[in-house]
This record gives sequence, structure tokens and C-alpha cells, in this order.
Amino acid sequence: MNKLLVTAVAIGLAGMTGSAWAITDNEANASLPFSFSNPGARALGMGGAFLGLADDASAAYANPAGLTQLVSPEVSAELRSVSTNTRWLDGGTAQYNGFNSSGLNYSSQDDRTNSLRSFSFVYPGERMSFAIYRYEVINYDSDFQSAGAVTVTGDGSGYTGNVFAYDVNTSFGVDSYGVAMGFKASDRLSFGLGINYYLLDIRTTTDRFSPQDGSQLSREANLDGDGKVGFTLGARLVLTDWLSGGLSYRHAPSLDYDAVLSSPNFPGESIKLGTSLNVPDVFGIGLSVRPSDAWVINLDVSRVAYSQVTDNLVSLFDSDQASSLDPLKLDDGTEVRLGAEYTFATARPFSLRAGVWRDPAHELVYRGNPPNFDPATQNPEANAVTFSSGRKGSQTHYAIGAGMAFSKFQIDIGADFSDTSDTVSASGVLRF
Repeated sequence: MNKLLVTAVAIGLAGMTGSAWAITDNEANASLPFSFSNPGARALGMGGAFLGLADDASAAYANPAGLTQLVSPEVSAELRSVSTNTRWLDGGTAQYNGFNSSGLNYSSQDDRTNSLRSFSFVYPGERMSFAIYRYEVINYDSDFQSAGAVTVTGDGSGYTGNVFAYDVNTSFGVDSYGVAMGFKASDRLSFGLGINYYLLDIRTTTDRFSPQDGSQLSREANLDGDGKVGFTLGARLVLTDWLSGGLSYRHAPSLDYDAVLSSPNFPGESIKLGTSLNVPDVFGIGLSVRPSDAWVINLDVSRVAYSQVTDNLVSLFDSDQASSLDPLKLDDGTEVRLGAEYTFATARPFSLRAGVWRDPAHELVYRGNPPNFDPATQNPEANAVTFSSGRKGSQTHYAIGAGMAFSKFQIDIGADFSDTSDTVSASGVLRF
């Protein structure tokens, strides 16, 4: 896949304008910072495990069936700071005939975002509770530059190709606005329903440059994100006085945006594809155990449909979609979260929390060996080089937190650490 904008490519892709696809193999898409941690610093401090507990206003998003536990109106809000380690290809040589990436160089940087991560308001009734909320699914900004790379075949005596230098400026976010309802079917069983409006805000540009003279060859811009409706289903069952369980299924929509390819060599001309970001569906089950009045232990297991992100993955450059894009496809992953909370029974109850969880791999990383170099087409597999920078494996996260409860409000802090991201959160719940 030669990432050059040439007349032949422009003619070949012109008929694709307006078609519906998934995300493109843009260099900016190599790191997808999805996070499905439940809202609130309290949940964060327990490794995000909350589905079986779901006992405050943040349950509006996590598991709306838990809203039936509340006895007075509540407002919750969370401020969150996230540092994401972005890693990319930055020079070196890739050897073909079996593909050896050991000669490639990589760079990385920490990109931080600060935001109001979540907000919710709950009005409870005797058997039915209602909520409105906002939750930030993605918030990611990054700027990085790559020197490109060289690709050679055999012993280096054959054709030498280039993965062009590029400059990425990316900003994209997905917010979910929703209304939720919890219904108490009996003293032990509750159900929940949430209707969510997902809104994509994307402004990403990728400029590519000639390895010979450094002149700009092309620009790929991702822009004009739209909004669509999804839903959340929840259930909560009180099994005994010390054991409860929760279920949650969140269906997210496919959010459309435009991928536009242009070149200074063809002023006034561009190629436009209607593409989309498929936000993964998530199904989770949780257990909450109370061994004593002081202890709460939570376990969540969630299946994340990451494969939806790369359904119908498309390239603006390569007509042979299967050979270059199939190795980029993501697999579904399972998150396992375990957390605990210990509360000291003082005049102002004080809680300490800790947790651990496993985040499945979900970066776009080229898997397997690329096809051998074809001298007839002089087309080395650039995706194998460009998307070789990912970490390829799952990540273990460790979390800690604390909180204090007052007569009408509660404040919590939490932190989550891993090799790929660090998160610090503060949240509060006000009860009327």
C-alpha cells in the first residue's frame, strides 16, 4: 500500500464517494483510547468494578437497575484527568521476505486530557426511579510526527520502498447523553433501561511527505462527526443479605464522519469517503459481596465487542482491501475487574479502596506476516510497518481510592495506573 496520492488512485476511488464504511487505516487510528470503566472516582478506586453494587447516581450509566436503591434525589459529578501513552513508528528499516521489524524505531509521548467525565441526576420513587446523565466515552488529543521508514526486500539488493514521513494532529471525542429508568419488580429484583444519544466530535489531520525532498504529498482529514441513539439494559438481583448481582448490556451506534483525501499537487480536487466509528457494545456481569458491615468486594466481567470497531475497515489508498486490512482487524476482549472497599465507622465514615483489572488488547496492530514483496507492483505492505508500533498485548491496571461521607454529600478520589495510561479522578455526590 503506497501512501501516495496519484491520478490513478484518485480515479479508482472516485466511485467510492458517499459509501458507508468503518474507520480507515489512517496512522492516527493506531491507538484507540476506548475506556469502559464505570463512572465515578469511587468505582475507579475499586478497579471500575461496580455492576453488582450500583448504589449511587452514577448507576444511571453503569447499571440503571441500581437506581431503585436510592431513597432521595442525588446529583453526582466527576472530574477526571487521563494521561495516555501514545506510541508510533518513527524511522528505521523493515526487512521483507518474512518481515523483520527489528530495525524499526519507535517514539512515544504522554498525552493528557482533563474534563468533566460524567454527570448525573436521579429522582427516586417508591418503585420507579428516573435519571438524566452525561458520560464521556472517549476524549483524546495528540500531535506527533514520524520520520517514516524504509522497506527493503531479501538482502537489501532488491527494490527499496518508503513508508512516508507523516505529521498527525488528532482530536476526537465521543459523549453519551442519556435518560434512564430503574423499576423495582420486587424487593429483590430490579430492572433498568437507558436511552443514550452518542455524539462524535472528530477533527484529525494526517499530512504525508516525500522522502526525497520533504514536500507535502497528501492530507487525510477526518471530520464532521454525527450523533445517533443507543440503549442500555440493566438488571440487579439481591441474592442474600450479603450478596447481590448485576447485569448490563450497552448497545452503542455507528457514528458517521467524513474521510477526505487531498493533495497540493491537485489543487481543488479531493476524495471523500463516508466512514464511521463503531463504538463497541459491552455486556457485563457483576457480583457484590458484603462479608461484614465494613467490607464490600466487587467482581465485574465484561465482554467488549472490539471487533465492531474494524468491521468493514477501509483504506483510502489500497484497492486490495483484504490483504492489507484483514491483519488489522480487532478481536473481542474480556475485561475482568476486582475491587474492594473498607469503611471505617467514624462520625464521618471514611473509606479506603483498591482494585486490579485486565484490559484486553485493542490497538490497531498488524498481526502475522505480510505478503512477500511483489516486484511487479512494487508495493511493499506499508500497513505492516506503520501499524507495528502497538504493544500487542493486554494491560494490567492497578487502582486505589478513598472517600468520605457527610450527612448530605460524599466526596471520593481515585487513581488507576498501567503502562499505557494513568487516570486520576475526583467526584462528589450531593443528596437532597
